[in-house]
Amino acid sequence: MKTEENVTDNLKLLHNRSGKLYLLCVAVGAITGFIVSLYRLVLDHANVFRKMIVENSVIKGPQFIFIVWIAFILIGFVLDWIAKKYPKISGSGIPQVKGILMRQLDYLNWFQELIAKFVSGVLGIGAGLSLGREGPSVQIGSYVAFGATKIFDRDVVEKKYLITSGASAGLAGAFGAPLSGVMFALEELHRFISAKLLICAFLASIASNFMGRRLFGLSTSFDLIAHYPRNMNPYYQFALYIILGIIIAFLGKLFTVMLLKAQDLYKTPKVSRWLKVSFVMSTSLLLCYFLPEVTAGGHSLVEEMVTSKNTIAILSFIFIVKLLFTVFSYATGFAGGIFLPMLVLGAVVGKIYAIFLIRYLDFPPEFVSHFMVLGMAGYFVAVVRAPITGAVLILEMTGNFDHMLALATVSVVAYYVTDILGVEPVYELLYERMAKDVPDEKVHKGKKTLITIPVVGESELEGKKVCELNLSEDTLIVAVRRNDHDIVPKGNTIIKGGDLVVFLIPKEKAFELKEMFLKQGLN
Repeated sequence: MKTEENVTDNLKLLHNRSGKLYLLCVAVGAITGFIVSLYRLVLDHANVFRKMIVENSVIKGPQFIFIVWIAFILIGFVLDWIAKKYPKISGSGIPQVKGILMRQLDYLNWFQELIAKFVSGVLGIGAGLSLGREGPSVQIGSYVAFGATKIFDRDVVEKKYLITSGASAGLAGAFGAPLSGVMFALEELHRFISAKLLICAFLASIASNFMGRRLFGLSTSFDLIAHYPRNMNPYYQFALYIILGIIIAFLGKLFTVMLLKAQDLYKTPKVSRWLKVSFVMSTSLLLCYFLPEVTAGGHSLVEEMVTSKNTIAILSFIFIVKLLFTVFSYATGFAGGIFLPMLVLGAVVGKIYAIFLIRYLDFPPEFVSHFMVLGMAGYFVAVVRAPITGAVLILEMTGNFDHMLALATVSVVAYYVTDILGVEPVYELLYERMAKDVPDEKVHKGKKTLITIPVVGESELEGKKVCELNLSEDTLIVAVRRNDHDIVPKGNTIIKGGDLVVFLIPKEKAFELKEMFLKQGLN
């Protein structure tokens, strides 16, 4: 009887108090937007300061270079200490956000970790490590949202909405791309859409973008003038886009494989951790002197490549070094993401492809930036496996919607080929490798929890009657939500595509059962 009352109360939470929830989403988005914009601003100054120090050390001679080298090593040790003290801030932070939503992680020290993430990201990327600001920005948004749930004592249902909203706001603030923030949260973090979730993510992303524009204005993230080849045969264009998508798919798999291999290599106990940190930071300093293009995120490299006269050989060398430096920078576990480095690698591939077309197929040189844009979207899709987000992100970052069809073509081809190659989404792989706060079964023994599973068309659950699901004795379907109305299920109730099925399950089995039902509802 008590269990039935709890179920009824929890179902009501799915509908009630939307107004307060939406206001909290706006507040979370605005605060996240301010912090992430400040993060961007400090990183920009840190990059300028690093370049100034490197240039001055060359003028002042070997003694000053030695001092700079020692400073880089010390920064590495500080970053390593922070990563060990606050292990949940390591890496990009996107796998951790997935862990929070899957109830496999908890931010016990959310405020300290937020500050640690901010400081660690500034130090690492500021010291030239090939890491991006976007993943940390997503996690910063989740920290702000988590803090809001604690301060305002929100329930489990609203907690998920707020954390998703915070993650959306983080990406929106990092790139100045509110629609991409929404799509990333829905496509990568949740993989289903509900009206309330969509509204929450939109409100937070818009509020975050509003705050970002107060500091950075209305300009797009990348200052690229990309011309679309309007006068070229559309069938010829289409063939070129398909070939580019196939090439990028294989290079995307290379990135994923090398990222995991680098993590495994870095974890080997044969070499002292201090020595590994010293090696990575020394490599960063050397690259700051001899190949500064591959250091930090690489934002300036993309903009410079549009007009630079690099050869295929030089660009191939830059691609290889950037790839290696990115995977080993990430393997350290220091705060920083792979989002922006992925886009930079895609842009390099796109320019190599464009130079080949110009040299051997008499392609007009003014369309180099067009293929760079396509390379960025395709590479993102090949690694992250989020085609809608990839296309929308590049459109918002460049501010040119003429490329929509071309972006969609390259993205879909890259997605399909990587699917054939058996490439798993990189954030899924990183999530599986991440240490989790696995709940103690004794604590949850006998307790129940609700999970909501979306059902898509042609999935394993679609078209089945409730009585045909062969549920275990400790699992119960308590509601089927269809067109914003809750249906009390009976044995002959047929589950349809677009439904949200609410299961009552044992708390100690929540993770494994949710994974199982999600596969049945989405595959």
